[in-house]
Amino acid sequence: MANSKILVVDDEPDVVTMVERILTAERYEVVRAYDGISALDLAEAERPDLILLDIMMPMMSGYEVCEQLKANPLTQAIPVVCLTSAHTMDARAHSKRSGAVTMVIKPFTPAELVAQIRRHLPSAEDQAPV
Repeated sequence: MANSKILVVDDEPDVVTMVERILTAERYEVVRAYDGISALDLAEAERPDLILLDIMMPMMSGYEVCEQLKANPLTQAIPVVCLTSAHTMDARAHSKRSGAVTMVIKPFTPAELVAQIRRHLPSAEDQAPV
């Protein structure tokens, strides 16, 4: 069974690097994007098993990226976990309306992030053989 592939999207390279370290330590394959346009292209090209998506990004917010992912038949089934430092009820409701499965508040612990990923990753039984 191949390791799960996770697309990490954040406009802050330090955050992407930190998340990548956490995920590679857990044996996940990581694909990086630093803006919404790249995220949409990579999601279609790479077909990750899950997407970690920052909300506050320039040009295109994580909400907009999530809405476009969910509108695309090629990417609509990929679970999206929003990462944000805006931990308001409005932000949580907006991420749900955009199609995200959950929201992880920055700063988060590695254990918290991995627990949410494991909770929302499709299990091996759900995935059709390639």
